[in-house]
Amino acid sequence: MVAKSRLHRAVSVAGAAFLAGAGGLALEALLVRLSGLTLGHGRAAPVGIAIYLAAWSLGAFYAGSRRGSERPLWLTAAFLLALAGALAPSAFAASTSGTLAWLTTLAALAGVAFPMGFFLPLLARRWPLGASGDLGWLFGASLAGAAAGAWGLADWLAARAGSRLALAAAAGAALVVAVGGALTVRRAPAESAATDPELAAPSSPPAPGVTPRAAGLVLAAVTGWVGTLEWFAVRLGLLWFGGRQATLAHVLVASMVALAVGAALLPRLLPRGRRGLALLALLSCAGSATLFFLPQTLAGSEARPLGLRSLLLVGPALLPFGAWVPLLHRELGGESGRRLGRLLGWEALGAAIGLPLSHLLLLPTLGMHGTLLAWMLAGAGLALVLAAGRARLVVLAGAAVVALLVWPRAGRSPVLASPPLDRARFELLDFDEGPHFAVSAVRDGLSGETTLMTDGFRAAASGRDYDYMRALGHLPLLMHTEPRRVGVLAFGTGTTAAAVAMHAEVESLEVLELSERVIAFAPHFAEVNRGVLDDPRVTLTLGDGRHWLGRRVGAYDVLTMEPLLPDSPFGVYLYTREFYERARASLRPGGLLCQWVPPHALEPEVFEAVVGTFCAAFPWSSVWLFGTQVILLGGERAPRPRLGAFPAAESELGAALAYLGLERPAGLLARYVADGAALPRPPRPLSDLDPWVIHRPSRPGALAIGDLPRNLASLRRIGGEIPPEWRVGLGAGAEERLRCLALVRAGREAFAVEEARALGVELADPDLATGLEDLLEEAARLAPNEPGLLRLEAEVAFARDLRRAKLLLAADRSQEGSAAAATLLTRAVALRPERAELHAYLALALERLGSERAADARARALELCPRLDETRVGEQLRAWEP
Repeated sequence: MVAKSRLHRAVSVAGAAFLAGAGGLALEALLVRLSGLTLGHGRAAPVGIAIYLAAWSLGAFYAGSRRGSERPLWLTAAFLLALAGALAPSAFAASTSGTLAWLTTLAALAGVAFPMGFFLPLLARRWPLGASGDLGWLFGASLAGAAAGAWGLADWLAARAGSRLALAAAAGAALVVAVGGALTVRRAPAESAATDPELAAPSSPPAPGVTPRAAGLVLAAVTGWVGTLEWFAVRLGLLWFGGRQATLAHVLVASMVALAVGAALLPRLLPRGRRGLALLALLSCAGSATLFFLPQTLAGSEARPLGLRSLLLVGPALLPFGAWVPLLHRELGGESGRRLGRLLGWEALGAAIGLPLSHLLLLPTLGMHGTLLAWMLAGAGLALVLAAGRARLVVLAGAAVVALLVWPRAGRSPVLASPPLDRARFELLDFDEGPHFAVSAVRDGLSGETTLMTDGFRAAASGRDYDYMRALGHLPLLMHTEPRRVGVLAFGTGTTAAAVAMHAEVESLEVLELSERVIAFAPHFAEVNRGVLDDPRVTLTLGDGRHWLGRRVGAYDVLTMEPLLPDSPFGVYLYTREFYERARASLRPGGLLCQWVPPHALEPEVFEAVVGTFCAAFPWSSVWLFGTQVILLGGERAPRPRLGAFPAAESELGAALAYLGLERPAGLLARYVADGAALPRPPRPLSDLDPWVIHRPSRPGALAIGDLPRNLASLRRIGGEIPPEWRVGLGAGAEERLRCLALVRAGREAFAVEEARALGVELADPDLATGLEDLLEEAARLAPNEPGLLRLEAEVAFARDLRRAKLLLAADRSQEGSAAAATLLTRAVALRPERAELHAYLALALERLGSERAADARARALELCPRLDETRVGEQLRAWEP
């Protein structure tokens, strides 16, 4: 009967720990994410997590130290959690900038975390094996619940119902535990003591040589260490698996699973006393070392589910750390709940110092590899301090093995080993790791452009595909009557800021940029930014752009921006209804906000929600199209184009506008698609508490390729006439040019359809534009020298020549086929001489013809891309060789 009763209680308490862990981590994940709205998303992770964990630890200390009846603690937790579930969403949604907003955010984080800390010490008192010090399974249940909460509440429920309901559900899960604890507090201790002699024992004897203070200091250090590893695991996961919310969710769940397994199993495998702790410190060092071996660990795992890949990434690193609290707890003396609470209280020190230390000091100074080595060195020192006698020899031998394995990789950041950066086509020009993301400048030999990488994302580049960034600067300034004060949010390569600075009427230009590393890399992109940061009109503000806009009320005539993609976990908060309210407040009377939206990178439902949310946020809004890229304009009223603002063609600005086809009002207005009022309002607009687009699953590349033509078709269907007042004074030939560029816009859609079908994508929509040849012919009849038309014709010719040449190289080795391929590739090289792949394909065609020019073409290809043979193009060439 005693054994059966103990089993029943163990299941009951473990279930409560599971539910509390689910609610606790879901609350942490959701609240830390929302805290970025006021703290800035660059600070949200280290500051938010540190505050939450510190408050949780203090709650555990308070609950463990409290004597007397447990009922007041359970009731206090219930009250605070009920209050948090009701008020926390509103507190974050109402937050703006400034000291009060910071205090509100930090109070909300601490107010939720503090009562959550009560649960484990209180449940430890009811755990059937608590008196003997074995809390491994209890901790394992709590961590398993945390994994379930991270997945089921913070991700699955938030995706379907928004953060407000997800927060309420997470608080409700914890509230159930608190109310259940209060209802059962009277009978549980008496019943347990009467039926289970082990629970009646007052305490567990202390292990020799492990004092409460020493155990606490060890746990504080381990808290900083494991927090750093979890943060690094998230960053590496985003690099290996893609920068989407699904990656964050899977890595977080995998982290909790690994910690749960460690908590449940290792206390049973490691010996008691300091020897066991020393071995655990050594295992923790070995776990940290696995992050240096991710290319080997993840090799060949691309086809496996994301959850399994996340577990491969984070599991070996974090598994040992799950055992630290159970092992330290069993080495201390005293009543179980009391010693656990006092032990966990030390985590506040680790949270307040360890993670900020790594985030703000170690990573910027040492990089990820140096930070990992610093923590591993500290862990090895801890193992040596804890070990004694022969155990020290074991520790030294183990540390030596780990050091020998890591040493060849110790000088290179694991970030550089990730697939987006460790690519044969890239030549690394510069690399630096900051607190927000790793920044790289690379020379892409295949495309022939210099690219700015933030972690693994191509933020911007110097190539012709990024000409729309110039339009982001010119378009709103040409549409505003007096654009004297301008703001640019997100510097990137500086292309947009440079375009703004070309306008003489601009008196001040403020650049808002999150990362100082991005600014430091500006010289690598001098060809497109023209040294704009040296312009005396330019001021630079570093920090979260959304955060700073709250302090810029009425500051700008024009604010133009190109943030991260709207379906990225952090970029989405620059596309929400609340953000646009803040951006509107930063504009002066008659001011304009300009924003880029990528129709090639968003599925139609997401694209319509992003554009619809923008248009619904402004009294007047409009949609424009430059090439295939969407530009949105919004303001309090419709502007009037400055017809006198178009300079002479021989001026620097005139030449820049002519290159883009914007040198005359007709060329500018031809990019107009529709008034925002014509767009249907999205059924689920984006908001801070419901950024649902980040939860959309990644889709296969074939499906994504079809997004561009579908989204362009949706714009064509809602396209409207240019306002009559804008047409006044356009001049002779303007109508022909407007009709020509309307045909070019339809031609862009038809070309996108052609490209998608050439890649095998099925497009069943009968309303998609087709007849590219007829569209180009009619456009050429109206305005044969229109730059937009000439640009599209060149792109079509290049794409068709390259596609046909590759087919000939792959399938026709005859002299006639090789000659035809060489002719096509010679034309392609003339259009894109910077691309190494074209020279490599041409070299193969000439080699088949026996031409002496083959060696020169091959040498040019290798000059542009030295590791060409290791790229996909190199693989193709080897497959096509005789």
